[in-house]
Amino acid sequence: MESRSNVSLKKASYSLVERRKPLSPSSVIVIGSGFAGLAAARALKNASFEVVVLESRDRIGGRVYTDYSFGFPVDVGASWLHGVCKENPLAPLIGRLGLPLYRTSGDNSVLFDHDLESYALFDTDGHQVPQDLVERVGQVFQEILDKADKLRQENTNDMSVAQAITIVMDRHPELKQEGLAHKVLQWYLCRMEGWFAADADTISLKNWDQEVLLPGGHGLMVRGYRPVLTTLARGLDIRLHHRVTNIIRGKKGVEITVENGKTFVADAAIITVPLGVLKSKSIKFEPRLPEWKEEAINDIGVGTENKIALHFEKVGSPMTLKRCQTMLLLGSHSLS
Repeated sequence: MESRSNVSLKKASYSLVERRKPLSPSSVIVIGSGFAGLAAARALKNASFEVVVLESRDRIGGRVYTDYSFGFPVDVGASWLHGVCKENPLAPLIGRLGLPLYRTSGDNSVLFDHDLESYALFDTDGHQVPQDLVERVGQVFQEILDKADKLRQENTNDMSVAQAITIVMDRHPELKQEGLAHKVLQWYLCRMEGWFAADADTISLKNWDQEVLLPGGHGLMVRGYRPVLTTLARGLDIRLHHRVTNIIRGKKGVEITVENGKTFVADAAIITVPLGVLKSKSIKFEPRLPEWKEEAINDIGVGTENKIALHFEKVGSPMTLKRCQTMLLLGSHSLS
């Protein structure tokens, strides 16, 4: 972590948390220093628990990371606050820190997470797509989703969103689009896939829209998430470069071994590592996790979403300031 941070980070040569020397109050090891791990460690420390955070990387934050190479903050990972309201535990903290939010949309935006007015669509020849066409095709896509919902209600077995859309289009050929309108319809499907970081043939029709959204709409963290991470981590005992390889759970507590062979012992542990780490089985659990947990780890999907940040030397016309997306005909699915 850079020197500008006030986080208390300690070198790997620290003494171990010895279970044989009773700690008062109880001791807890938190594995992972993403938002979940830091929030858990902060809550425990505030409740007077003895807490150590073990982090495999050379920084805190997990998938949240603010880059300053442009001379200003850019979140290369998570960058939005979804649900700007008091029910969101992050919102009050962001408010107390005085961090500005750029509001991107209102409450009723699951799929259309950002206002269409902020987009300018272009075809592959560089010509802008008329906005009225974008909006009309958007209504068609919403109708397709509505009919897919009826299909969901008719079937007890789950299917993919791609399969459902194919069935809908076969039943309602009047919804098919031609030419440029067909390409715009493809773009709407790509937006949906982008929301889940998954192809439509792997998205569950039964569950794709079953999340519960907090009210308040969405806001972009203008100054990045680093100030929030720094505040949560301040004063915590965080050990970087501590990759956990083995966790033994017994009646008297937990014993955790890291890659360099050091062992940490505590009354309890909270594991907040990414799903991909659990899938890789790079951490050995003794005894093994319950069968239902192993099945959940194997069955839950995890996607990859790439983010590209562009820094323009000069401020251009209002059009260049819009979030522009070029329509690339590279989709793996076809709405025919």
